[in-house]
Amino acid sequence: MADPPVDTTGHRARLRGRLLADPEGLLDHELVEYLLALAIPRRDTKPLAKALLKEFGGIGGLMAADATALQRVDGMGDTAAAAVRIAQATAIRMIRTEVAARPVLANWQALLDYLRADMAHDGVERFRVLHLNTYSAYC
Repeated sequence: MADPPVDTTGHRARLRGRLLADPEGLLDHELVEYLLALAIPRRDTKPLAKALLKEFGGIGGLMAADATALQRVDGMGDTAAAAVRIAQATAIRMIRTEVAARPVLANWQALLDYLRADMAHDGVERFRVLHLNTYSAYC
């Protein structure tokens, strides 16, 4: 027999309130937990969030995981995997938009930050060609 659904409405309401007030104050597993709660409304998603972070080595690895890898984790279905992929696509688009708005990466740290965000957690090796001059780095 299946376990009865857990009443998480109070916990989720508190988590939502904290998210709206100060998203930086949430731990990684809490961010993932709330994201999963939107995709899996009638289940305690904290254990799954923690399992995903452990499996992928943190939030960066989780956000870079492909759908097949996500679905290999027990408890992850199509809807939950799609929710994680939406967050991933949104984060990548935000980074690319910021870089596109400022086509010049003015220093080496900005270049490294961009490349780390874009490529650090990919499971497949990629090759980049960067055209640099003495004044700035262009991507």
